[in-house]
Amino acid sequence: WLGGLVPWKLIKLPEGELAAPTNDINTTVALSLLTSISYFYAGFKEKGLGFFARYISPTPIFLPINILEDFTKPLSLSFRLFGNILAD
Repeated sequence: WLGGLVPWKLIKLPEGELAAPTNDINTTVALSLLTSISYFYAGFKEKGLGFFARYISPTPIFLPINILEDFTKPLSLSFRLFGNILAD
């Protein structure tokens, strides 16, 4: 509630002092890679080598598509987060 009482225009802050931490693409890439690594770790811990059976289900024809999905998902997540922050 203190934010409503202080006239923020009177306080001088350096430029970029209150910028969002995800305003840098490197931060969003690191967050998305961390998410993907934790996803693989949890799946491998829970199911063991059976976790990789999802690559060939429902048919082995989908193997290249499923592998490509694992490489493009972190890129997509990082660009989406970066775009959401810059959209303001």
